[in-house]
Amino acid sequence: MNRTKGLLAAGTLTGLVLITLLGLGWGNLGATSGSSDTAVPQTVPQEPQLTTTDPAAEEAVQAWQEYSAELEQTVRVMQDRETAYQTQLDAANQTIVNLQDQINSSNSAASSGGYYEDDDDDDRGEHEEHEEYEHEEHEEHDDDD
Repeated sequence: MNRTKGLLAAGTLTGLVLITLLGLGWGNLGATSGSSDTAVPQTVPQEPQLTTTDPAAEEAVQAWQEYSAELEQTVRVMQDRETAYQTQLDAANQTIVNLQDQINSSNSAASSGGYYEDDDDDDRGEHEEHEEYEHEEHEEHDDDD
């Protein structure tokens, strides 16, 4: 049974590797080591050339271009907001780190000052006295009956 599980696992992993290589393509395996630019070059899409004189098609293309421009502007706004939020998060994280450092330094200074032992024996004595007093009150009320 152990051997069967091993063969099944090996076959599964081999299948995953093959699927990954087929999905990504074999061309990505031969990366050049001398290239310092690893970014994928972006291609700017060209505006479609209309070969028809249909006004509805021209309106559709115009609407599509306007929509595309709106989306690009929205993406830019979102990227600007992300940058601003990241800046705020970094500032907040730095503030947290500074406060933690202050707390840690004050805790270490307080702990180096000596050990303070709280004596709770007095509290237990007061509690027992209070219970004895209540017990005596109940006995007095029971005697009245």
